[in-house]
Amino acid sequence: MANSRRSGTAARAERPADKTRPPAGRPSPANTRKRLTGCAEPRLWTPPLRPLTRKTTRGYEVIDFARDVLGEPLLPWQEFAVIHGLELLPDGTFRFRTVVTLVSRQNGKTHLSKVLALWRLFVDGARLVLGAAQDLGIAREVLDLVNETVDDVPELAEEKVSFITANGKESLNLDGRRRYLIKASNNRAGRGLTVDHLTLDELCLQHDWAAWSSLSKTITARANGQIWALSNAGDDRSVVLNHLRSAAGVVTGDDGVSVMGAARDESIGIFEWSAVEGCALDDRQAWAQANPSLGHTLSERSLASSLATDPPNVFRTEVLCQNVDQLDGAVDLAAWKACEDGGMTLDDVPDRVLTVDVAPDGEHVTATVVGERAGLVLIEVVGAWDSTEDARAALPELREQIKPKAGAWFPGGPAAALAPLFRAWPEFVEIKGATVAEACQGFADLVRARKVLHAGDPLLTAHVAAAAKLHTGDGWRFVRNGAGHVDAAYSAAGGVHTVLTLPEEQPAPWFGVI
Repeated sequence: MANSRRSGTAARAERPADKTRPPAGRPSPANTRKRLTGCAEPRLWTPPLRPLTRKTTRGYEVIDFARDVLGEPLLPWQEFAVIHGLELLPDGTFRFRTVVTLVSRQNGKTHLSKVLALWRLFVDGARLVLGAAQDLGIAREVLDLVNETVDDVPELAEEKVSFITANGKESLNLDGRRRYLIKASNNRAGRGLTVDHLTLDELCLQHDWAAWSSLSKTITARANGQIWALSNAGDDRSVVLNHLRSAAGVVTGDDGVSVMGAARDESIGIFEWSAVEGCALDDRQAWAQANPSLGHTLSERSLASSLATDPPNVFRTEVLCQNVDQLDGAVDLAAWKACEDGGMTLDDVPDRVLTVDVAPDGEHVTATVVGERAGLVLIEVVGAWDSTEDARAALPELREQIKPKAGAWFPGGPAAALAPLFRAWPEFVEIKGATVAEACQGFADLVRARKVLHAGDPLLTAHVAAAAKLHTGDGWRFVRNGAGHVDAAYSAAGGVHTVLTLPEEQPAPWFGVI
């Protein structure tokens, strides 16, 4: 079936949303509210260059394939996505190299991923389809569904060669050396691969550029290579998603509402089913805008249950598909921003503490100075390096300049590479064991109480925003692994804890005569 083209009616793709009607012969009670149906058209989307017909988009082929071959028709919103996402340029290649599709959780992103993968392999003749996600289990779920569907459709099963489930080599292999492969989204995922179709799931969880740098280059050598980035909304840590959204032309007005502007990159298309920013949490029309599967595979009752059980920010990002400042961060970002004082300096603050921390990969080191004045704790980044080698060379001179009353570091972790240096400095103390949690929790508490001042250093703010909670016993500390670099946040927290626990100097004994 590879390289074949299928035709069929396109009427379903443009039909209006279904409306619920009472059974024939049974009157609808006057007080019965109509069933809410999700919006097939996204709130924010890239308009086509010309009318979309069977000659200008291949989306109709996907609709036909899902209905006639797979027996699994697409929902109206999924039809909209493939019609617009597979728009063609006059030369017959795809208009978009990257298609960003944002929709709330449980609306059918997995089904869309599966259908697109199968169509590319069996109809379009793709040699390699790659599915990637932060959690390999999510990518494996799509692969399993693809394999099950192939087995269930005889004409597809004829082209199957093998299904490999060995960890690290999981793939569906077809004749003609075509295959569907899955990888975890990390900095090694796409190395050495040339991909026709890449699915990136849960893009909101990519908090640094490592995975994107590796994976996005896999389609470069393919004239019709395409990335489908599928996700719900994220928060300020979702750097890749937020960048792509902005590059596609989404801008935020003075009223805080996102609208479509001019795209900075014409090769990126965006299709976003989201509720307008600032809407009431119980606005059911907003539910319909962000949940296009509502009334098809989703019920109002299930969303109402989420409203009753979710914290507001969780409901906004997971159900309303709205970006929030922070989802479950360790430090209140609104409070952190309120603690900013651009003119702050520690030059006149005595008894300063110098604290150093290292990222787990050893590729970032941060030094901060912390002091106390008028009941407030002041924090300033005084050094940042891309390697422990550079930090080891610069720290002795920095220590000499600052002349701290005390210093601090976190032994037993990534900072162990600098242990000989710190242990040679008598004023440096170790923050370890339960004290690590005390430092992190105490730092977050002081920020919440607006008892901290900082100068708005972008590095420190980025690391504070990336700091998530790792629960240990009844407390928590900052997550290190999988959260991006947070060494500046650790350094600041360690410095705050140290400066607040410095022993008070006792006055010299007086031996005068009464």
